[in-house]
Amino acid sequence: MAILQAFSLSLIAAFATGLGGAIAVFLGRPNVRSYDWLLGFAAGVMTAIATLGLINEAMTRGGSLVSMLGVAFGAIVLFLFDRFLPHEHLTMHYAVSRPPVISRRQGLMIFTAMTIHNIPEGFSMGTGYLADPNLGMILIIAIALHNIPEGIAVAVSFRASGKPDRQCLTWAFVSGLVEPVAALVGAVFVTLVRPLLPFSLAFAGGAMLYVVSDELVPESHAHGNEHEATAGFIIGFLLLLGLMRVIG
Repeated sequence: MAILQAFSLSLIAAFATGLGGAIAVFLGRPNVRSYDWLLGFAAGVMTAIATLGLINEAMTRGGSLVSMLGVAFGAIVLFLFDRFLPHEHLTMHYAVSRPPVISRRQGLMIFTAMTIHNIPEGFSMGTGYLADPNLGMILIIAIALHNIPEGIAVAVSFRASGKPDRQCLTWAFVSGLVEPVAALVGAVFVTLVRPLLPFSLAFAGGAMLYVVSDELVPESHAHGNEHEATAGFIIGFLLLLGLMRVIG
C-alpha cells in the first residue's frame, strides 16, 4: 500500500512540470529577472529538503559515515550522468532574454537534461515516503515547486526550435513522467532492502545537492540578477523550513 501511495503522490510533482510548460505556452517567456528568481527559489527549496530532510533523516537512521558515503555516491553518479550522457545544461538566457530559433537537437538535449535530473528526484520521493510519509509529502511538495521552472525551460526551448504549442506542452509534461517511475523503483528498492534506506536517503540528497550547485545556482547568477536569485533562494529555503515545521 505504501509503495502505491508513493507512486500516486509522486504524480503531483510530475504534473508540476507540465504546469511549468503551460505557463510558458500560455503566458509566454518569463523575463530574465523573474526566471532567475524562480531558479534561485528552486535551489533554496532543493537545498532545504536535501539537507534538513533527506540527509538529516539518513544521519538519524544510519549515522554520519553511511550518510557521508551516500551523499558522495549520489553526487558522483550525477557527475557521471552529467559527464557521459549527451545533454545540454539549463542555459535559458538565449531563450528568455531574446527569441532566436534554436535547433530541435538543442531542445531535445535540454529535455534530456531535465529527465536526467528528475531520476534522483523521483527516487528520493519513493525512498522518503517509505522512510516517513510526512517526509515524503514534504519532498513531493518541494520537488513540485522545483519542477515548475524546469517545465518552463523545456517548453520555451522547444518553442524556440519552432515547435507548436501543443508539442511544447507535451514535451514539458513528458519530461516529468520519469519521476513517478523512479519513485516506484525507490519505494520497491527500500522495501526489498530495508537496511539500505539510510544510504538511499543520503544518496538522493547528494544527487540533489549536485544539481543545485552544478545547474541551478550558476544559471540563476549568469545574467546579472544575483540579488534576485539569492532572494529567491532564501525565500525557497525558508518556505521549506516552515513547511517541515508544519507537516513534520
